[in-house]
Amino acid sequence: MKKGYREAAIALLYVLFSVCDFVRASEFQYPYYLIGSHRSTSECWTGIGKNGNFPLSVDPNEYLVGAPPSIENSAVTIPIDCWIELLFRGVIYDGPGYDIFVSEMDPVGEQALVFLTDGGDQEYLLALAEVPNTNVHLPTILGFDIAGLVLPFEPRAVRVVGIDLRGGSPGFDLSFVNARIYQGDDKVSRYPYPPDKAENVPMDTVLDWLPGSDADKYKVYFGKDIYDVYPGANTVPNPMQPQEPNSFDPNTLELGKTYYWRIDDVNDTDPNSPLTGTVWSFSVSNNFVIDDFESYNSEYVLSDRWVLEELGLILLRSQSSPVHSCRYSMEIGYYYNDAQKTLVTHSFNEPHNWISAGVKSIDIFFHGHANNDVNCSMYIALGDGNSEIKIPYNEDINDITDESWHCWRINLQSPGLLPGNEEQIDFSNIKYFSIGFDKDPNHADSDGYGTVYVDDIKLYPSRCLAENRPEADFNGDCIVDFKDFDELAYNWLETGYNIYQVKEPDNAPILWYEFENDLVDTIGNAHGEVNGGTPDYVPGVFGQAISFNGYQDTVKVYPVSHIFSKIEKGITIAFWQKGDDSPYKRDTLFCSEYEYNVSDPAISINLGCWYGTGIYNWDCGTHQPYDRRLTGTHRYIAQWANQWNHWAFTKDIKTGVMQVFLNGVLINSRNDSCNMVSVIDSFSIGMGWYGGYDGLIDDLGIYDYALSQPEIACIATHGTGIFDINLMTPADLQPDNIIDFNDLFIFAGKWLDNRLFPSE
Repeated sequence: MKKGYREAAIALLYVLFSVCDFVRASEFQYPYYLIGSHRSTSECWTGIGKNGNFPLSVDPNEYLVGAPPSIENSAVTIPIDCWIELLFRGVIYDGPGYDIFVSEMDPVGEQALVFLTDGGDQEYLLALAEVPNTNVHLPTILGFDIAGLVLPFEPRAVRVVGIDLRGGSPGFDLSFVNARIYQGDDKVSRYPYPPDKAENVPMDTVLDWLPGSDADKYKVYFGKDIYDVYPGANTVPNPMQPQEPNSFDPNTLELGKTYYWRIDDVNDTDPNSPLTGTVWSFSVSNNFVIDDFESYNSEYVLSDRWVLEELGLILLRSQSSPVHSCRYSMEIGYYYNDAQKTLVTHSFNEPHNWISAGVKSIDIFFHGHANNDVNCSMYIALGDGNSEIKIPYNEDINDITDESWHCWRINLQSPGLLPGNEEQIDFSNIKYFSIGFDKDPNHADSDGYGTVYVDDIKLYPSRCLAENRPEADFNGDCIVDFKDFDELAYNWLETGYNIYQVKEPDNAPILWYEFENDLVDTIGNAHGEVNGGTPDYVPGVFGQAISFNGYQDTVKVYPVSHIFSKIEKGITIAFWQKGDDSPYKRDTLFCSEYEYNVSDPAISINLGCWYGTGIYNWDCGTHQPYDRRLTGTHRYIAQWANQWNHWAFTKDIKTGVMQVFLNGVLINSRNDSCNMVSVIDSFSIGMGWYGGYDGLIDDLGIYDYALSQPEIACIATHGTGIFDINLMTPADLQPDNIIDFNDLFIFAGKWLDNRLFPSE
């Protein structure tokens, strides 16, 4: 690329930002919080550094929250089936021109889906972001106008999902997101940081908020109990209240704990002052990273943080060497003899208060080498500047000859470690952390050497380890208590074997696909056609089923306008389904025609959820049907993944009733959706508005009216009414496919079993 063209393009970028800032600087903002992100392949995000170097390990918080490190260089790469969601301090609203801007670096034809969300469960798929194939290192700024959108929620966040179906790079290189924001002029403080109900908040977080319009000062209420912020509670003791800054530093937060806070706005000239604020909450992350070795590159040298105090060698190693996660680990070349040892030390910039942080254990991952000498002691050392304790590796020292990763889990509540015992250091003032190798005094050999790789050193509070969970721990907190009893009671006398009343449907289906190694519509109205890769056929519930593998294959049914145009009473879409969690946690099973940026589907069914357990969406009506959507959340992920389930999605146009049936049982409904099914010329199976489906489908039938429960049971079971399906609950302790006194007896024997590590 010619130098003059590049310089001109960069100059134009700075003009856009510094002079116009995309219309009016007071309206457009960068995100202020990373709600969440998902990597379908690993926990490690890579991208482009501020100097243009690629690939680097990057932190989406650092690169996408606030202004980017470099407008013309930095980016986070979002591969296919991965996503990032960013929250703004206000409501995204419509104004003149574009309202949202997304910048992609190094355009080579990448694609991404851009969603508007409320920062929670509600979403709207706004557009397909698509960049040209210029193959030059420059950002492409894409603008999106939200004029005319009628949403059932206030849009406060933007989610970017990588699809990259045609791009030549590893993914959509997101440089920044910028949006037109309205913050209002409320008299009470709002838009807190961290946002209400935020999770995985760092333990060194400083709280702040957008001030009320008339506030001069603020009263801060804060604590671990919600009663600490209720009326009549005391304000925080420090700083003196009321305070002038619209921020509050709680000092070290406790790992894994939930905190509550409230801000009252004070104005001495207002007779109603102070104005009582909203109660907010957030949960602190359950770990603190001492080092994961991902911040070291040409800009940050490993030896600036880890100091070799005695013999040995330390090196930063990339994925060509053993790495536990992401891109880097630390290699320690150790040597010891009668007089010397190997010791590397990581000193903290500020002393750590592990007592107030609730630190109870340390995890260190290490990887050995087959030729390592083992007549030694491997240990860590902790110091407060005056005293030091050494914690030896008490497992088999031969583990350092094993060329696989081991987790060295240190219980800091073991005798002799915490204050009050004989070996005492001040755990409220930890100044350094060391890893050492010394001669084992029980061996006569005078010296030895070897290589050990270290990665992911983290601090934890008491926590639930998967391998420690009690048998009757249904909710995964390692304690058998009333929360688990509620689960047992909720499923009491449920059984996986059920027989329901059946009734032959009044009308034949308008489309019926059995997928017996073909795409034939047995009714004869519209046969399916392969679009993209060819799906496979595998054993199904009845005969064969069709198998989809995501974006690579789909079935298109066309034309169907002569069929759907006759629908006047309602519609039912029924089918058997078996699928795993989508790589990015959302799957489209069926969808009528759509075009990103132009038209939404009139009907669509999708399963899965960006966060947490499963969810389903049933859209049916005119285009942009989000105010006519039936959405439900599953109690267990097994209700929609990893086993065969029969689904039926219905809509009665005359009454406005939409329903969802799972395995013959009505699980959700709404009664205010009377819109006709709009013109539908084609629809897709296994692909749609949210991307591709990973899983199996069998016996797909579409009817031109809303089937009743007996009719659904009839078509699902070929007339028997028998659903013989494994119970979708962990409460079946027997297991005998029924929740009864046998399960209660086992549960009682586990009552109050506590397997937290370390125990509290």
